[in-house]
Amino acid sequence: MKPNLLQLLAVTERFERQGISYALGGSGLLYSLGLTDTIRDWDMTTDAPKELVLGVLDSLHVEEIESGVFPFASHYKLLVHQNNPQVEVIGHFSIVTEKGICNLPILPFRNWKGIQVASPEVWYTAYALMGRTAKANILWSFLNSNGANRVAIQTLLRLPLSSMM
Repeated sequence: MKPNLLQLLAVTERFERQGISYALGGSGLLYSLGLTDTIRDWDMTTDAPKELVLGVLDSLHVEEIESGVFPFASHYKLLVHQNNPQVEVIGHFSIVTEKGICNLPILPFRNWKGIQVASPEVWYTAYALMGRTAKANILWSFLNSNGANRVAIQTLLRLPLSSMM
């Protein structure tokens, strides 16, 4: 069964009207690449201030949920929920490593069904830092088969990544 895009599009269309940069990651990224058929929720990252995002989404039902449980250090997480799959808006997506806080960049990779999709390189890095090996391996295989974006790799290498990577 195809996941419902309506809730996600309600958020992305509002962001685009206001010029807010964002990228769809997580299982939504995997789904857009044909690498999974399961969506628990839509993970959307942005570096926009929380107050701006809340203002843009004021006509939707939005709930702020905990975002800073280790290893996460994101500034905020908002749950836009009416229908499943729900949309999680993650502000300043960050993960703690032994070298510091790794602020993962918003690097759109492509447009899928009118939605800006995140760089697979960024989400490979995120999954590896989170210890989600299965999903990291899926993206590693994708990048090995399709090639990696040199600019994305150079950007990521400037971050305080774990020495385990």
